[in-house]
Amino acid sequence: MRGEGAAAEAAAAVRYLAEHGYETTTASQLADAIGMSRSTFFRRFGSKEDVVFADHDLAGIRLEHLLTDDALSPDEAITRAALEVLHTLTRDRATARLRWDLLRHNPSLRERELVLTHRYERDFAKYLSTRVPVSTPSWVPTALAAAVVAVHNAALRRWLRNDDARALTALETELGELIARFGPWFGGTDRPSRVMVATFDSEASPDDVMRAISIKLRAGEPETPSATSVDRA
Repeated sequence: MRGEGAAAEAAAAVRYLAEHGYETTTASQLADAIGMSRSTFFRRFGSKEDVVFADHDLAGIRLEHLLTDDALSPDEAITRAALEVLHTLTRDRATARLRWDLLRHNPSLRERELVLTHRYERDFAKYLSTRVPVSTPSWVPTALAAAVVAVHNAALRRWLRNDDARALTALETELGELIARFGPWFGGTDRPSRVMVATFDSEASPDDVMRAISIKLRAGEPETPSATSVDRA
């Protein structure tokens, strides 16, 4: 399904399946229930299974649009794309929860969900593979893509299981933390590093050395002439 046009029909189909049972409902019954012919149903949605995941089609379109926007930096594109997917999948609160209930009780639908998860990972990995520096290890785009999708899915499930609206608003912060940890690989900004140069008496014990260094790091500035520290951008 493409675009917004069939959103209401898809929501009605999910409600019908939740009320009458996914396994016991035929595609013809579902088409009749939402007021369209069988041929129109198959042309618009593809199958009974496809209609359950109709919102993912729209989410995929929006994700692709953001990942092809050259005006966005990699960290901005990744963050906005993941947030847009979450917004699309949760925009209809009732339908999202009915869909989740269908997935919990139908193994075939859970398998389809895994396929969709891998599709998002592939899209992110493909994008990142064209944005990371040439010297970046080849496994990095795949690993980062999987991490982004995992953080997104964790937020979605917190919202579904606990009715926790904070899970939606927290996703941007969580993605920011993820990006910051991966630094330049993710298009983020390196955190300033601190180098400490210290000298000690030759008779000082290892414990004395570690204790002195720990004190200087916690204090942020040297307290004695025996150690100096320099901030390096």
